Formats: sequence, structure tokens, C-alpha cells
Amino acid sequence: MNIKNYLKNLIALMVVGVLFGSCQKMDGIYEDFLEGGEIVYNGKAEGLVAHPGINRMELKWYIISDPKIVKAKVFWINPVHIEGEPTLPNQRAAGKDSVTIDIVRGATTDSVITLIDRLKEGVYTFSVVMYDKNGHSSISSQIIAEVYGSVFQGTISNRPLDVPLLDTINKKSNLYIPWYGISQQAVKIDLQYIDVSGIARTKRITKVSNPIDPRRPMIWQDRDTVFNYKEGTGFSYRTAYLPEPNAIDTFYTEYTSISKSAIGYYKLPPPPPLEENLALGRPVTVSSSSGSAITDGDRKGDPSPKWQPSSSERADLNVWFYVDLGSAKTFNTAGLYIPKAAGNIPFFEIMVTSESSITSSTKWTRVYSQFTKPNAENEITFNSTTARFVKVSLNLDKESTNINVSEFELYNRP
Repeated sequence: MNIKNYLKNLIALMVVGVLFGSCQKMDGIYEDFLEGGEIVYNGKAEGLVAHPGINRMELKWYIISDPKIVKAKVFWINPVHIEGEPTLPNQRAAGKDSVTIDIVRGATTDSVITLIDRLKEGVYTFSVVMYDKNGHSSISSQIIAEVYGSVFQGTISNRPLDVPLLDTINKKSNLYIPWYGISQQAVKIDLQYIDVSGIARTKRITKVSNPIDPRRPMIWQDRDTVFNYKEGTGFSYRTAYLPEPNAIDTFYTEYTSISKSAIGYYKLPPPPPLEENLALGRPVTVSSSSGSAITDGDRKGDPSPKWQPSSSERADLNVWFYVDLGSAKTFNTAGLYIPKAAGNIPFFEIMVTSESSITSSTKWTRVYSQFTKPNAENEITFNSTTARFVKVSLNLDKESTNINVSEFELYNRP
């Protein structure tokens, strides 16, 4: 055998020896791993959520990932009872606690819901472990949640209200209830009352859509109305709260009674004080001899009289009238009503004088002028002035313009 072949065979033997030794080593590790039985990992509780209640907690989770699951256990720790605190009926002992839930799988079974009761108020950590029939467990799924009770009950209060008002105007019988603010944890108000037929009823009041943007959270109204409310009776109401949006129990305040003597009556706002029309019934002089009654208080001039200048009066494209107030009066507002052909007046002005009588030499002072067409109804304001005579001069766009003036008014407004 030559030296080359000898070296090849030696190398081959060495490789086989190494591989054989490695396999023996791996077999030993695998046997050590299986010692005591093969380790099996079950699917854990998926999507674990907690729904708090009054001294109880509802837990829900999904088991769709592992069909071998037959049992689940929930673990938690009950807090120590403090001397002097009230106890619950059959209150659970302090320390570690658990419940076991048997799971019977069906074609539609994909979730588990369990209710743990007799819990003291406080914060808990709940751990859920799943088991198969051989006792193999899953890894733990945990959730932190708060249980509510008497402490939370002591923090809630009935929604405050202002004086309720009963509207009996126009044979109505509606009760208006103006509210003050309210916690966003409040979810409804139950209001008990008697209707006009004498029947006891309950009105449930809840939040409404946000009027600014319906996509925003719903809001409470500042005022609610109870229709067909019986006059001479009182009412009572309470407010309901959820400590968390997904809570399974609702907390209620005690009913607050509102006596009939605490209910006011809705009244229409008082009418504005009567304004004195300084021109009402005062004598009028017009640019024609036809006369006028445009200070009789009839703004529409219907059916008559109203001032309609004659054709001869309109020849110079200007017509006018003035009112004698009898004595010097102070005013700052005029009402001018022109039901016909107001659009044919391109310019008009208001002038005043305090002379004792009107003559051809009377000097008038202009207090208002307008170079745009007036409307059919005009409220004209100007600086406060004092005068006895008030003159309105109207320019016409053409001689054939046939205008009507139905009323002229004067006021001294604050």
C-alpha cells in the first residue's frame, strides 16, 4: 500500500469516529430531555377582558387556538379585611383564591365567560391558566381590573337642577327642567311624574348626539322637557352611573323629591316698553292741496287714507310734507312707509326747524339724507335732535312717478 492510499483511509476512519461519538452525545441529551415525560404546552387564554361590577367581576376570553382544552382556572389574591369595614355576605377569605371552570367544547364554543362574586372593592390581578385532560397547563394570561362597591357609591350624586318651570300658556302643560353640570360617568336619569291624565309615568333621560359634530362623544342637554305634566304635582328623579364604560352593573343615587311648591311657572318675557310715536295724530302739511292722514298710525294705509301726490305736484320732480309736533320735541328715529313706487325715489332727506310757524322764509336744518332708493318700510336713525317741525322731501326720477306714503313716525330711542 502506498503512502497516499494509507493517508486517505486514516482520514476516513477518523471522520467516522467523530460522527459516531457526536451521535452518542446527542442521544444522551435527548434522553435527558425526555426524562419525566415529554413537555406539552397548551394554548393560552386569548383576548382576556374584564367587566367590573358591584363586588364582582366578569372575565371573558377566547379558546379558539387549542381544541384540547377541557378546564381553566382563574387565580387572584383577596385583600385583607380591615377591622371596622363592612363585610359582604359570605365574603371571601383574605389571600390566594381561585375558581375552576369546566369547558365543554362544541361546534360553536369559542369563548369562556365566568363571574367571580363576593369580591371586596379594590384592584385585582386575575390570572387565567388553561388545562387539557392530562393536566398539561398553558402559560398564564393576566389582566388588572378594579372591583367597585360602597366606596364608589359614596362618590356619586344626583344631578343638580335649577328651578323647574311649568308652562301653562296656550293651554299647554309642559315642565321645563334646567340642569346643572353632570359627570360623564352618568348614563341616565329616571324621572317619575304624574301626567295630565293622572297616570304615574317614568321619563328616561340620556345623552344626545353632539349638535356641533355627531362624530364627537354624546353630551347631556342643559334642559329637558316633560310634556303633559299635571299641574299641582311634584316629581322625583335619580341618576345612574357606570364606573367604567364596560361595567356590568349600574350604580344609582337615591331618588330626590321635588315638591309642587318648588316648581315655578314659565312666563312670557315682558313686552318692551311702549314707545311714544311723537308724530302720531299730529297735523301734516303736504306739497299739494289734497291733504293727508299719514300720521294716523296705519302703516299699511289700508284701505285709506294715504298720501298720493297729484300729477301737478310731481311736475318739478319733488314732493314733500311736514309734521307739526305742537312744541319742540327730541327724537332720533323716523319711520317712513312707502308702499308704492319707493324704487322711483333716487334721493330723499329729512329736515327740521324749531320756528314757531312755517313760512316761505323758514330755514330748515338737514338731519338726514339718502342718495339711494328707500325700501317700502324704512327705519331711519340720525343724531338726536330737538325741533317742532319735521319735513320729509322726496325727489322723483320722473314726472309720471305715482308714489304713495302711508305713514310717518318719530321716536326718541335710547
